[in-house]
Amino acid sequence: GQPVITLADFSTWVVETDNLTEYEIVDVALGQEVDVVLDALPDVTLTGEVIQINTRYEEKRGDITYTVTILLAQADPALRWGMTASVQFVP
Repeated sequence: GQPVITLADFSTWVVETDNLTEYEIVDVALGQEVDVVLDALPDVTLTGEVIQINTRYEEKRGDITYTVTILLAQADPALRWGMTASVQFVP
């Protein structure tokens, strides 16, 4: 019942944001460009695009929220799993 190995593919990176409310999600589209700034690397802005928008909602602290998956166009050598980030959706 214990994991023996974790296998990672570092050729691409994805970011998941799970705090978009029902009012915000209607302005997000597949293929939409985004800017991502990692909290640990505030001077580095990475670009990406929306590759998935969950159709199923979650209720968090009384809000209806949706998860969006973003594929980064490039990476930074300092990027690590689990880092937190801010995501800005480009109109």
